[in-house]
Amino acid sequence: MFCPQCNGTERHRETCSCGAIMRDAGPVADYYGPYSPYFSLAFEQPVCVHLFACPACGRDRRVTVNLIR
Repeated sequence: MFCPQCNGTERHRETCSCGAIMRDAGPVADYYGPYSPYFSLAFEQPVCVHLFACPACGRDRRVTVNLIR
C-alpha cells in the first residue's frame, strides 16, 4: 500500500478559508519523531494524514488521503 500524495501520483489541492491555495507540508507522522513514518500500519486505518498549511494566513488543516493497494 502506498500514499498517492507522498509518491506524487496524485495531487490533492486544498483551499484555505481565506481563499489561498494551501501547501502540502507532508505527512503528519513526520512531525512525531524520526522513526514514526516507519511504524507498522497493521493497526491503523488505510490512510495517510497530510498537513496542509496556508502561506497567506498561517492556518493549517489535516487532510486524509486514502492509501492505494
